[in-house]
Amino acid sequence: MKYANMKRTFLYILCIISVFFSSCKKNSDTVTLSSETEITRFYFAAMDSFPSVSNTTFNISNYAAKDTGLITNADSMAYLTPITRLVPRLLFKATPSSTTVILPDGTSFEMTGKDTIDFTQPILLRIVSSDLSATKYYRVVVNVHHVDPDLFDWQQLCSAVVPEGTASTKGFVLGGRYLLFANDGFKTTVYQSAGGKTWDSGTIPATLPATCSVREILAADGNLYYCQDGVIYRSADGLTWLSDDRSTDTYIPRAMMMEFNDSIWLVAEHASEHTFHLAVKDGNAWRPYPNPLPDNWPLSDFTATSFTAISGRARAVIIGGYDIQGNALNSLWNIEYSLATGYRYKNFAIQHPQFTAIIGAAAVSYGKYLYMFGGLDNEAQYISSTALYSEDEGLNWYPIDTTHNRLMDVYTPRTQTSAFVHENYIWLMGGQTRTEMYSDVMKGKLTSIDW
Repeated sequence: MKYANMKRTFLYILCIISVFFSSCKKNSDTVTLSSETEITRFYFAAMDSFPSVSNTTFNISNYAAKDTGLITNADSMAYLTPITRLVPRLLFKATPSSTTVILPDGTSFEMTGKDTIDFTQPILLRIVSSDLSATKYYRVVVNVHHVDPDLFDWQQLCSAVVPEGTASTKGFVLGGRYLLFANDGFKTTVYQSAGGKTWDSGTIPATLPATCSVREILAADGNLYYCQDGVIYRSADGLTWLSDDRSTDTYIPRAMMMEFNDSIWLVAEHASEHTFHLAVKDGNAWRPYPNPLPDNWPLSDFTATSFTAISGRARAVIIGGYDIQGNALNSLWNIEYSLATGYRYKNFAIQHPQFTAIIGAAAVSYGKYLYMFGGLDNEAQYISSTALYSEDEGLNWYPIDTTHNRLMDVYTPRTQTSAFVHENYIWLMGGQTRTEMYSDVMKGKLTSIDW
């Protein structure tokens, strides 16, 4: 009997202890209610087919009216990203009592964390604070690029600038105006336009040689340069030209080359040794490099463009043309500049396709690639029926994907067209075939260039 009483007493004490700790645990788990309704982060769960959706950054704007806000992504998602079944993730300043999704048709449901939602139209989120004292609405807008970023939009601005269409041409942009130089074998005429669509009737510059080879005019440092018979001509407007006769110099200017690394380059010939050298404009003088150029250096009908290489260094490429002896070239001369070594140049033969030569092509650096338009091989055959592009700084060239970059039907494969980049557009002007000489004007823009 005594043992039974002791057992009952022991069980009674255990019950008291159990109630005590249960009470303490209950008090420690008490949730503090809050009036906060603010969302601090919004993102999407990764999808197997489009894992990048989880990396999309959303901006959360809380308006002056405390019960409203906006959630949107400033940088649109990639083209064709599916947003009809996305799982949103939300972080809060304080855990709310409920989060309700209100769809555009007015239907609603409370979020569970596993909901797939169609975000092709804006939705509303209704947040109710844990203490039920505050409600806030967020409008959620998900932006997706609706246009293919690799799509080029081409348009013809003018079908013919030169009325008779029997002249060699070269086009430029200078001081906000578009210029087209045309030479018919007897005179040089300059046509001007404010936007590329309508052109004036043309002006003949009095101080530019009538026999000017307009294809050899170079646009650089806000001026135009031309070299003929050892005389360098310069113009700030294309109409008035100043001449600098250097035909009696030790190094006689023979051809303008390019603008590269804030310098203007030309090819000069040593007067007595008849070697050819690169020369760079240095103030009002032209400073030649002492090392002679190789025999296969291009002197005419080449195309040159400069850009920032993958290495981060300034680089220029000079493609094709005729060399000093008049031979047609299949060459890719690279000039690279670094502070440690200065200028270096080397010839990398184009690896693909294996052109026999590239004469009279036009190349530009645009976006991530180099683009080349027109040109002939050494058998006077067009090197391509469409534009070419290179993603490795000119070593390999491939036809553009015509589903994305389709030149207009009015564009005819040609040679000696003019190409330059201005205001995020590639501009093409003029050119010629065996039977036609063109003075048309067109421009094309990559959809994503402004993104």
